Amino acid sequence: MIKNNSLIEVVNCRDRVRTAWREFAAAETFAGRTLAEFEADTLAVVQAREQLDTARSKQSGLIRAREQADKEFRDLLDLVINSVRGNHAYGADSSLYRALGYVPRSERASGLTRKRKGEENTNQISQKENDAA
Repeated sequence: MIKNNSLIEVVNCRDRVRTAWREFAAAETFAGRTLAEFEADTLAVVQAREQLDTARSKQSGLIRAREQADKEFRDLLDLVINSVRGNHAYGADSSLYRALGYVPRSERASGLTRKRKGEENTNQISQKENDAA
């Protein structure tokens, strides 16, 4: 009857048994239970799944609320950081700016790199060897 113990299969099986029992033998007892007792005993199957669906919906809503709160936080954080940078008493080269997790202007690397004379030739030779292979 239940080939796969998936969520849908269990509920469908319960519904199929209830429908058949009600249609063909509503007054009979099976396994010491009436149809009403069977429905009451198996109600937990449906309720557990409904609770899971509700929890998943709530989780989805909470995730969306968290994402929105994170966006609002990042926007506010940008305002605060930019305000610290623009403040004459502190600025982008202050200890407060560093404590906030940013690199002060005086500690930044220039980004300028100079190749030595031998490095450029070595790279060209390596490239030619790779092309030949």
